[in-house]
Amino acid sequence: MRRFLLILIAVMIQFATVASAMSASELRTLVVYYSYSGITQSLAQGIAGSCNGELLEVVDHGNYPRPESQTTYSYANNERSQINAGVWPEINTAVESFDAWDAVIICTPLWNGKMANPMLTFLHNHAGKLAGKQVALAVTSYSSGITNVVVDAQNSLPEVNFVGNPLHINYNGRATMGETAANWLETLDFELTEEPSVNKMRVVVGDKVFLASLADNATTDYLKDLLPLTMTMSELNGNEKYYYLGDNLPTDEFKPDTIHAGDIMLYGRSCVVLFYKTFATSYKYTRIGAIDNPTGLAEALGSGSVEVRFEMVETLEGDINGDGEVNISDVTALIGYILDDQGSAFPAHVDINGDHEVNISDVTALINIVLTL
Repeated sequence: MRRFLLILIAVMIQFATVASAMSASELRTLVVYYSYSGITQSLAQGIAGSCNGELLEVVDHGNYPRPESQTTYSYANNERSQINAGVWPEINTAVESFDAWDAVIICTPLWNGKMANPMLTFLHNHAGKLAGKQVALAVTSYSSGITNVVVDAQNSLPEVNFVGNPLHINYNGRATMGETAANWLETLDFELTEEPSVNKMRVVVGDKVFLASLADNATTDYLKDLLPLTMTMSELNGNEKYYYLGDNLPTDEFKPDTIHAGDIMLYGRSCVVLFYKTFATSYKYTRIGAIDNPTGLAEALGSGSVEVRFEMVETLEGDINGDGEVNISDVTALIGYILDDQGSAFPAHVDINGDHEVNISDVTALINIVLTL
């Protein structure tokens, strides 16, 4: 058995070496966008889809003349003059912290040769919170160059690490912007930062058990203190189950645009929502997490009220991937950490032998644990 396992580890190392070249797809990426006409929104959605990123829309004050006209340009110019005088327009989007993301991609249209005012305001409002972050810039325009937009970004965010060359999509490039954006992402030399701690929860419906990955935020920190908890969740809209907690949780709302089957969200401050279908939405939520594999979730939840138990997965020695078991898949996950070569940036549970390093010695220690089970 030991000989077979060691041979299997050697094979897995070869596969993991190939996988390590795809590490950019493992980044926790936030795609922030402002869109007036919908073009920049389409670009942002394509970028988020290509990098498995999370979308955040910057929502303006709603006073811009629509549809686009000379009046719009005049209004924006007057507003820019006010910005230059230190008076910033209101926006309806704020982020408490960017700690949950490794990288931020900013998608903005060009207005009168410069960055659109709502995005400029967003960057101004969040400059301190973005300090030290890896940031990339994508700009849409009709035909103008984007030099002044880049200058606006650099002036607004003097303490961020801008990565790669900005992406520019003009009118002629709109038809192929999805492919262009995907190719552009491949050129960005983002670096992985410290991995979030193992954060797993079981969602139990009858005799079905689903494993969920939790977001790393204040909401889940508060919720974990309430678990385990059995909720009698009510049906709504043929796509979700919901339950109102007795406690108000901290929030960091955003508009996801698309809800995916398995998403677990907080609506308002106390309503836990478990979605079992994928659909478009205009509502705002705070992310709690998502079920890793939602296959069979809809059938398990049924069409009416249902009892759902939420409980944390206990951390076991050697449980690298946080699935509540210790087996060969944890060896694969540990090898992935070693190949990523993150130095000291690793969760404590990955250091199997406790020497404050993650290397082949930890693989040996983990194999010994697996063999004794």
